[in-house]
Amino acid sequence: MKIIINNILKLKLNYLFLLLIILSSGSNVFSQDSDNEPDIISRFRPGVMWFYTGLKPATPERVRKYDRLIFDIVYNDWQSKDVKPFKVAPSSIGFNTNLMFDIPLSKGNTVSLGAGFAYGFFHVRMNDFFNRNSIDNSTKIVSNIKQYGIEKSVFNMNTLSIPLELRFRGKNWKHAKLHIGGKFTYQFHASTILSSKYDGIISQQKTVGFYDLNPINASAHIRFGIRNWSIFASYGFMPIFKSDLSTKLNPLQFGVSISVF
Repeated sequence: MKIIINNILKLKLNYLFLLLIILSSGSNVFSQDSDNEPDIISRFRPGVMWFYTGLKPATPERVRKYDRLIFDIVYNDWQSKDVKPFKVAPSSIGFNTNLMFDIPLSKGNTVSLGAGFAYGFFHVRMNDFFNRNSIDNSTKIVSNIKQYGIEKSVFNMNTLSIPLELRFRGKNWKHAKLHIGGKFTYQFHASTILSSKYDGIISQQKTVGFYDLNPINASAHIRFGIRNWSIFASYGFMPIFKSDLSTKLNPLQFGVSISVF
C-alpha cells in the first residue's frame, strides 16, 4: 500500500514539475492579446527613451510621439551690417535643451505641433572685446585685442525660451522630418572673460552684466534630418544690445540636434 501511495505522489510531483517548466518557458502563450498577435509585446515593449510606453505595452492604436527632449549642440555667432558672421573662433560652442510636447495634428502623427520650454547657453570666443560705456549706457566692440595685452576674450549669455514648432515627418519609424518654428526668449546673466598674459603669468578678469543688454529676443529656427538626428539653424531678430549707440549684433546658431525621447 505504501508503495502505491509513493508512486502516486511521485507521479503528481512529476506532473507539477512538468507544468512549471511549461509555464516558465511558454510565457508567450499567455501574453498574446485578444487578436492573437504575439509580436505586439516586442513591438511595444516597456523601456527607455524612444521605446518608453510605461509599465505596460502600448496598444497598436496608440499614436507614437517624438522629439520631446531635444539637445542642440551649436556653433554660436552673430552678424549685423557692421559685423560679418564667421569671424569668431570655431570653439564658440553652446547648447540648447528643449523639453517639448508633441501634439499630433494628423492621423499617424505626420504633422504635429511642438511647444514647451528651453534653456540655452550662448558662448562666443572672439578676437575682439566689449567696451562698456557707463556714460551713455552703450556697448561697443573693440578690435585688435593684442594691442591691449589681451590674449583671449569670451562672451557668455544664458537664455530661457518658449519654443513653438510646426513639425512634418514621414510615416515610418525611421522617418525624415522637418521642423519650422521660433522662440520667444528671455536673455540674462551675460558676462565677459578677458585673459591677459604678463611676464608669463596669465590673469583673468570676469565682468557680469551690461548696461543695455536686451532682455527679450525672438528668433526663427529650422531642423531637418532623419529620425532623432537633424541639422539645426537659428536667427535672432533683435540685437543683443538695445542702445542705438551700441554695436548691433543679431545672434546666429548652427549645429546638430539629437532627440532622445
